[in-house]
Amino acid sequence: MYDLIVIGSGPAGYTAALLAAKAGMKTLLIEKNLNNLGGTCLNEGCIPLKGLLHHSGHSADYEKIISTVAQKINAIRSGLKARMQAAGIEILEAQARFISANEIEAAGNAYQSKNILISTGSSARRLFKSGKVSSPEIIFALNPVPKRALIIGGGVIGCEYASFLNNIGVEVTIAEAAPSILYGMDEEAVRALVREFKKKKIKIISGAGIAVPDDGGIVTIESNGTRTEENYDIIIEATGRVPYTAGLNLEAAGIQTDEKGFIKVNGDMMTNVKGIYAAGDCINSPMLAYTAYKEAETAVDNMATGKSGDLDYIRIPKLVFSMPQTGSAGFSEADARKNGIEYKVYKYFFKGIGKAVVEESDAGFLKLLTADDRVIGASAVGYEIADMMNEIGLIINAGVSVETVKNTMHIHPSYSEIIIEALIYGETAPSVSGI
Repeated sequence: MYDLIVIGSGPAGYTAALLAAKAGMKTLLIEKNLNNLGGTCLNEGCIPLKGLLHHSGHSADYEKIISTVAQKINAIRSGLKARMQAAGIEILEAQARFISANEIEAAGNAYQSKNILISTGSSARRLFKSGKVSSPEIIFALNPVPKRALIIGGGVIGCEYASFLNNIGVEVTIAEAAPSILYGMDEEAVRALVREFKKKKIKIISGAGIAVPDDGGIVTIESNGTRTEENYDIIIEATGRVPYTAGLNLEAAGIQTDEKGFIKVNGDMMTNVKGIYAAGDCINSPMLAYTAYKEAETAVDNMATGKSGDLDYIRIPKLVFSMPQTGSAGFSEADARKNGIEYKVYKYFFKGIGKAVVEESDAGFLKLLTADDRVIGASAVGYEIADMMNEIGLIINAGVSVETVKNTMHIHPSYSEIIIEALIYGETAPSVSGI
């Protein structure tokens, strides 16, 4: 009898296993393919893609970039496995399926546990049936490197892939069905990113209706009454992700899912079945590695101590690793207006930040929203904003006063100086809605 069986080894899975082992719980982690240990994030998502973006900023040699990133990923994966083994976690390579609410079948054996965590992640959504339309992971196996690429979908994945392909000399077109790329993010930030993409000659077609023939020939795109017909060397579908629970036999345990296939959970990450939890992309929450970490922590806390969870998804920082990056934390202007919040806007441009200027990375801006002497939201576009958005997320969550933030000295020169500059010099009027 185990204290915890974890199904899936992505960010939620390995985090839960490590925390449970630390709490003295006898833990078994079941992963159907140990070559995929670490999940999509480590093997074909967050980490390798950021490696591609980094190295392509210095070289356009695709094969060298892929080889370098693959070596690093293998090292991280090996380190993760060693870390779990050192923590006393049992690891089993097998397909797991429920026999009952506390029993799992894997590799022909039955395993019982007081608690079970499902963390099987997600898979790429496939809306286009043509065999000539590739799923996103094709980015790691381009042979040859295409001259012209069409990316269907202008969300996070689409924008990041477009940036990488553009870096290595590919002519990129993004076709997005919504009125803009990154639809739903801060409108002003999106407009700024669109301008930068256009400078890089990344073509964007919004409000697009797309028809791809089965033979992968001429692609028809209709947008705002205009019809274009083009041929592309590669077509990548980046239309989002869907929960992956295939083969788990959830019905045997009575586990409920919603109409989209996400496993239903409460604030403790527990399903409708006592002792069975779920976390990560297989539940209906932001599909982010760091939210998966916190969901796993919440679940294990509840198992080990009975502590109730209280995750706040609104105030978390979010980032798109496009080039330049775009990010947000807390309330957007649209959120503030919707909630009837009277707010002030402070905005400052990276062209006023010395380090950004001398490094030729001065595109973009930071916009901060304040209310009642607290920072309640932020959006930004820039080349070095990931760590800065973490800082702003902390400021928002801690409820730090504007005066305290202004009085906190920042290293000079640095990109994050823009936080102070915005609050001192950047008060402006709220923006007008509309992309």
